[in-house]
Amino acid sequence: MVNVTKSNFLEQLRDLLVHLPTASFVSIDEEMTGISLPGSRNSRPNKVELPSERYTNLLKEVPERYAILQVGVAVFHKNPKYKDPSSPSGGGGGGGSPSRARASSTAAEEEQRLLANGGDSDAMEHAFMHREGALNQDELEDLTEREEDNEADRFMAFAEAAASGNLSVRRPGDTDAQAAARAAATAGIRMYEEEEEEEPPQPEYTSRIYNFYIFPNAWSDRELTLNPSTIKFLMENNMDFNKVFEEGVPFTTVKHAEVLKERYFRKHSNNEAKKNGDRTPTKKDRVTLTSTNDIAFVARVMANLREWIDSDDSNLHNLINGQEGTSLVLPPCNAFLRRCLYETIEAEYSGLLLERADLSPNAGPTARNQIRVIRLSPEERKRRENRLKVEEWEKLLLGNLGFTTVFQAISDVCNGKVLTKERIEGFLDGSFPSPSVPLDEGGNRRQIPLIVHNGLMDLMFLLTHCHDPSLPKNFEETKMQIRHYFPNVFDTKVMSTEYSDAQIKGGSTALGDLFDTMKYVDIGEKFLFPTISNQESGLFEGQAHEAAWDAYMTGSVFNALGKRILEGKNMLNLDLTFNSLLHESSDSLLREYLGMNMIYMHVSLYTIDLESTSGPAGLHDPLSCGLSIDTTFHVSGITTSVSTRDILQALMAGSEGEGDVILRELKYDVIWIDDTSFFVGTRREEGVALDDWSTLKLIAMHVRNKLHDGLGNVDILSLENYFKKENAAKDAGTGGFTKSIVSLATAPFQLLKRAMSSTSEQEPTSKKRRLN
Repeated sequence: MVNVTKSNFLEQLRDLLVHLPTASFVSIDEEMTGISLPGSRNSRPNKVELPSERYTNLLKEVPERYAILQVGVAVFHKNPKYKDPSSPSGGGGGGGSPSRARASSTAAEEEQRLLANGGDSDAMEHAFMHREGALNQDELEDLTEREEDNEADRFMAFAEAAASGNLSVRRPGDTDAQAAARAAATAGIRMYEEEEEEEPPQPEYTSRIYNFYIFPNAWSDRELTLNPSTIKFLMENNMDFNKVFEEGVPFTTVKHAEVLKERYFRKHSNNEAKKNGDRTPTKKDRVTLTSTNDIAFVARVMANLREWIDSDDSNLHNLINGQEGTSLVLPPCNAFLRRCLYETIEAEYSGLLLERADLSPNAGPTARNQIRVIRLSPEERKRRENRLKVEEWEKLLLGNLGFTTVFQAISDVCNGKVLTKERIEGFLDGSFPSPSVPLDEGGNRRQIPLIVHNGLMDLMFLLTHCHDPSLPKNFEETKMQIRHYFPNVFDTKVMSTEYSDAQIKGGSTALGDLFDTMKYVDIGEKFLFPTISNQESGLFEGQAHEAAWDAYMTGSVFNALGKRILEGKNMLNLDLTFNSLLHESSDSLLREYLGMNMIYMHVSLYTIDLESTSGPAGLHDPLSCGLSIDTTFHVSGITTSVSTRDILQALMAGSEGEGDVILRELKYDVIWIDDTSFFVGTRREEGVALDDWSTLKLIAMHVRNKLHDGLGNVDILSLENYFKKENAAKDAGTGGFTKSIVSLATAPFQLLKRAMSSTSEQEPTSKKRRLN
């Protein structure tokens, strides 16, 4: 893990760009100056409000108001030393010795059989290669080296055995040569089997972690707002604010970055055209001197300049950087005379270079009013132009583009763009505006997933810093912007709460707790966390709430949870590894198994679906945890003494004796609205529901009967009817001219009903469908 500030940004940018193209996945995390609006901490969010309403009321203003201080980026690569225990040649990370020993033994027996039959050379070679094929590349190289080094020892052992008459490998009819070959082969196999040391287990992935400190530059329009509670929390977790304020890397929007880069390349394109004579010079009126003193001053300066050009006197020559020609500093003068000198010298000596004298590191106090004249050879001129061009580009990267370059590079690989070595080097020296190959030049490959944990805020903060300081008013547009930059996002919070088994769902799904849980929960093999390849000297492990370490934990949890979820699926005889699922499977399978593009929404009935981009704003995000719109109910009219325990006891009373297995397996979620009303949702253990209406009707009737029996005469409405009632009340209050967004909530319900009705007509009623 390495901390990235202005002092090492260019170096670490190169490192990141080099390693991004081969990544399996990338995870991010951020630390901000605030995560909630003033006053909102004192009131819990309304679980029932639609995501679009939550966005408008609470979420949108937060990333517009506050700023990012740290961005952690963790890049994960497939470990070439990892051995998948599920593969035939595996063995749990370096084990696998039983199967390898069997293969070696079988090949050795084949060699012995061939030797007994005369030792056909082609067949012997085939048997040797067959034996070698049981080994991986490292083992093969080690074995070959050992066999070459010890060949003489093997035959010496045979000679000693022959001399003593103890040739146990000799068979009737063997010649001495055949017996020697058999002895050598047997000795080699035994030597390999005796000397081979079992490799330690290896993790499936390695990682490189970058901790970017970012801070707006001095001329940025973005203000820095600090939330006292958040700042206190960050200080308690050792945030280095000096690094942020003094050395933070700047950022800008992608659009502004493109403008700055276009301006840079246009300038240098014009310089090339001017140098090659391809550009028509701009006609400009020259300065006319009228003062006698001014005319005399310019004449003296030009005379001295001509003398300097013609002279070999080394006292007049001042080496620049020891490599770039000689120079002469002209006497100080006002801006009017400096312009006259520029025009006169350029007209008479077009081969000379002119620049402000105060650009020199050893400039004197009057240098700002002086001109430096530089005389260069063609080679020196070219070298100097290249140096100045690179310095200008690096200044642009470090002073303006900054972290936006990182944001754009991650977005490029997430969108399948190709970053090549040539493009990366060309980008870093100012030859290319981007490290990625344009799509029209064949720059398209696999899309690399982005991993977050409870990452809605992280993604929206990135938009306000690198896309536009203001988020769209419409939540659907914001989701479209997120997918524009990051098409495939996985949220480990959603994976743990909705796609994992009961053991994971039942525990804490906070990031640090999940990370600790993965250390000890058995997932078929001991899970080894990814190694960190770029660990800074003196840093052994990060701490929670440091962006880079949280990004590392997020990626590690994604790996561990994914393997655990897949292990449960592979019990159904699916032959998938985690890496093949990630990079070789369809998007539909990734959504079904790992919840791709599903983002967690805190304290809500809903899970955010980034792929819902059509229809009324905010109404296509599904209910969370597998809840069904038809079997989630609003209950009101209860007494204040009723508790969650009372509700669950009423719902589960007599469940063991239910005749229908579906009713016996129902799980319940209780979401309180106030002291006298709540929502209750029903779901199956695995978060699936039956599609046929008869089952939905059965569940609805069951819940109503149980609640009436246990709680008395309470009002019970389905979620759909609850929204209709809310809409009617709001319409009555506005005279029917205005509809709340809630009034549109029934639209997707009807669409879903029609889709389910169509499915039930075409498929068997036992067909299961995931609703989340």
